Amino acid sequence: MNLHFFGGANEVGASSTLIEIEGVRLLVDAGIRMGPGQDSPLPDFPDFDKVGMPDAVLLTHAHTDHTGALPVLHNMLSAHVKIYCPPATQAITKVLLEDSTRRMERGEENGEELRYTLADVAAVLNRMKPVGWLEPIEVCPGVTATWIRAGHILGAAMIHIQGKHERILMTGDVSVSRQLTIPSLDLPSWCKPDVMVMESTYGDRQHEVSRKQEAKRLAADVAEVIAGGDKVLMPAFAVGRSQEVILILKDAMERKEIPEIPVYVDGMVRKVNDIYSDFADELQRPLKRKAEQGESLFYTDMIKKVESPDERESILAGEPCCIVASSGMLNGGISNYYASKLVSNQKNLVAITGYQAEGTPGRALEDLSKQEDFDVKCQVERYRLSAHADSKELLDLVEKVQPRKLFLVHGDAAARKELSKSVRKACPAVDVKRPENGQAYPVKKHVGISRGRRLSHDRILFEVAVFVRKMERNGRFRVCELAEIWFGTEAITPLSVAFFKWCLSLETQFFARESDNVFSLRQIV
Repeated sequence: MNLHFFGGANEVGASSTLIEIEGVRLLVDAGIRMGPGQDSPLPDFPDFDKVGMPDAVLLTHAHTDHTGALPVLHNMLSAHVKIYCPPATQAITKVLLEDSTRRMERGEENGEELRYTLADVAAVLNRMKPVGWLEPIEVCPGVTATWIRAGHILGAAMIHIQGKHERILMTGDVSVSRQLTIPSLDLPSWCKPDVMVMESTYGDRQHEVSRKQEAKRLAADVAEVIAGGDKVLMPAFAVGRSQEVILILKDAMERKEIPEIPVYVDGMVRKVNDIYSDFADELQRPLKRKAEQGESLFYTDMIKKVESPDERESILAGEPCCIVASSGMLNGGISNYYASKLVSNQKNLVAITGYQAEGTPGRALEDLSKQEDFDVKCQVERYRLSAHADSKELLDLVEKVQPRKLFLVHGDAAARKELSKSVRKACPAVDVKRPENGQAYPVKKHVGISRGRRLSHDRILFEVAVFVRKMERNGRFRVCELAEIWFGTEAITPLSVAFFKWCLSLETQFFARESDNVFSLRQIV
């Protein structure tokens, strides 16, 4: 197996990884870098005609940092190459790419490298093949891919890729915390890959307060500002975050935690709300029930769509209210327009609910609000409603999966370094790598030390223990790892693992049992 990181390895943005597994080449994601000041918005794609064409493209989720380069990639691929993703991801990707095209036409998207048309977007969508959850799909002869719910946003998935002798898990972006819209990550017990490529966005920190506490604080602050006769702007990501904040306010009003307040929804959020409603069977149970009863999931008499530009002016000139609008970083989209009209009033509130990239207006507004010598007229408050797992949750995931090799991606240097330390301490048997963009990493198969010999169980365990000691890996090992050392990667089957587990049950001189499937090397060797 070989991994080629074209982007998103030592950064958040432009995620794209080529996996060579058992003669098949699979490209996972094709995103762009977000925010201004980037040398290039695109991953470092090679000339596929020279190095070899991907056999298929697999998508973890629809966010632009994972899909924004698809129209550019489309023009580099052979006609037969398909793009596999869940139907919800296809629907959201369509909205995001079409919106980007319109922004290019208006001159809001910079950079000559990132130029495409609605025809290119249509061609990308025509390549897409829908996949179901937990259904192995043979994406190429001899290689299957299975999409596993990852939380994060609607349609987000971890992808388990399996050949005859090798397995790899691409986590994409994962969320463990319960959201109002979608269920959290759901890891099946059979998911035990040899290699895992995992995000590390929050690898160096834990979420300081619970999502529930932040939601209550947000609703209370919004109600307080509106009660004082002023307005609140929530610039929010169109996918995921906007739906969450709308439901936070909706639920708080229904539970009488705050009085009824007018909320206006504007921008691309409106189209994405419709997609969430179309896929109500993938949402949390309360939303499923509302959909089954014919109720609107997001709108009420107090929460309304903005239908026209004239209505925007009426909202700005009218009664106290809350406006939920994209984009979340104020870099384009209608939220930027609302902000230009509202920040001059010191009693108004801009509620930041998501990540603000360097160089974006949202980040500048957030930074300026912290400087005592700068007169920021409106209030600016940050609410931590992240849809990414924190360091503890990521470590828990590694401990459950116990891969032989782990690649930490989708994080800055500090996050990846701190998470790698935590993993090495908690899971010494896991070989942790921090890959760099543009580099290739071979994952070698183990040929096995048995060399076809038939030995007694105690002799087998002695030779494996000696081999492990020479590796200077004296921590904990799964039974399948020890069996792989003896039999080799290509000879690992449920039967060979069961045989090795039987050997371990007969002889305790070399390995001590930690749990049913985990053993540690004794110091006697």
